[in-house]
Amino acid sequence: MKRKTMKKLGSMSGAIALLAGNAMQVAAEQEAPEAFDATVTEREAVAYDEIANVKGDFAYDQNVITPGDEVFNLFGTVATAMCARPGFAFDDVHEEQYFINVGGSVQKIQTVSLDELKKQNSESRILKCSCATGEAVANAQVVGVPLKNIMQMVDVADEANTLTVTGADGYNVSVPLSYALDRDAIFVYQVGENPVPTGVQLWIPKSVARYFARNVVDIEFSAQEQTPEIIQADAQQRAKVSVLNSFDNTTFEVGDQIEFEGYADDFDKAITAIEYSLDGGKTWTAYETKDATADKWVYWHYAYVTEAEGTYKLDVRARAEDGTVSPLASSVVFRVGGPGSRSRSMS
Repeated sequence: MKRKTMKKLGSMSGAIALLAGNAMQVAAEQEAPEAFDATVTEREAVAYDEIANVKGDFAYDQNVITPGDEVFNLFGTVATAMCARPGFAFDDVHEEQYFINVGGSVQKIQTVSLDELKKQNSESRILKCSCATGEAVANAQVVGVPLKNIMQMVDVADEANTLTVTGADGYNVSVPLSYALDRDAIFVYQVGENPVPTGVQLWIPKSVARYFARNVVDIEFSAQEQTPEIIQADAQQRAKVSVLNSFDNTTFEVGDQIEFEGYADDFDKAITAIEYSLDGGKTWTAYETKDATADKWVYWHYAYVTEAEGTYKLDVRARAEDGTVSPLASSVVFRVGGPGSRSRSMS
């Protein structure tokens, strides 16, 4: 029997429709690497029942869009801040009063209005945003002007090797120009169906949150003797994974199908597999995420049919294309009882 479950508050609660497909199952049981610690959280000190080499039905999709209202719930006025500091109201920017200076090592220094910027061959993309700390991740539909189009507009000099973007609050981002171009940086002015309240944001796909800038007022191209050092992802933030379900006060019966879901991402590395364990990390069953790319999250779906009575903890981890596995698995606990034990809320 298939049973719906509740998702954690503060995540994607009830707002995302999972699209199944594009999934390839790989029944590959693997021994847990030394990096996995099954005793990190307090609740993991409980003696759970165990099932080795857990099996289930797996699917994933990279085009699940985070609805606008959920994006706000996740990041806190996200269209304003999107991983940066929140604090601006929706009416802070008026299009006719918003200008961006573009200069430095260019042939045509320009000051462009937001309206003029929107005419520079805008693009619509689905891009993920992952905060520097915590597990908040969004897959957002954005509209903006690619960096390469800005460069054509001002005719950037051949010797330019550094991009510096400054926001109205003084925060600036300096990055090697080649790095920003390789990742197809984009100046975003719309998230979902809504315009960005603070004008324009710099998004550099497949990079750390430090490379995000909001309320952009200055774009400078320069020729430096040494380009800025590229900021790498913190080791503890590699191969992020999350389970979005919660089973408080819920009891399943043997034979019920539980549907788990969540996401995974790894900055500039593609996720190649999602792995599951029901025995505290002693064995893992891996499911490939074939053809997944690094610019979007992997939104996974795992359906498991309960096999025996007991209290279980499902651990989930992600594996990136370079072999890195999640430093800490994401976990969820569920209870399975005998006939007639199913919670009323699940009937």
